[in-house]
Amino acid sequence: MSPYYKYKKEKFLEKYKSAYNTLEDLKYTITEYKSNKNRIVKRAMFAFFQDFSEYIIDMCESYIVINNGKINSSTSATKLIETASEMGFFDKNLKNYLSLAVKLRNRYTHDYYIREECEKQIEEFCFNELAYLEIFLEESKDSVVLKYKSR
Repeated sequence: MSPYYKYKKEKFLEKYKSAYNTLEDLKYTITEYKSNKNRIVKRAMFAFFQDFSEYIIDMCESYIVINNGKINSSTSATKLIETASEMGFFDKNLKNYLSLAVKLRNRYTHDYYIREECEKQIEEFCFNELAYLEIFLEESKDSVVLKYKSR
């Protein structure tokens, strides 16, 4: 096994914990920003949103590797989410939810010419969806599944 694949397998639970903690921090900043439209809190909310999206992508990549799937360096984030879902990591509803988060993150990061529009979309997504999301891993002897609760 290559060092890369060994690393992915060893760090899976750590990535989940980071995603979980980042989501909790994001929910806190969402609450703070709703009550106090402070620009520093807004930036923190966007930073946590981007971090959460990155952790989800990394968890999907790790899940694929752990389950002997093949990926390459050019595999897109949305393809990683789709593949992880097809392999049983989470259901179609959570796949759509996470895909939207990653698409918004991509637009915000790369499409600087529509940044204001992207910020509004991310704010709406955070206020209406992520503020109520809870994620947890469900383990059995045969599998690990990412579960969620939302409104």
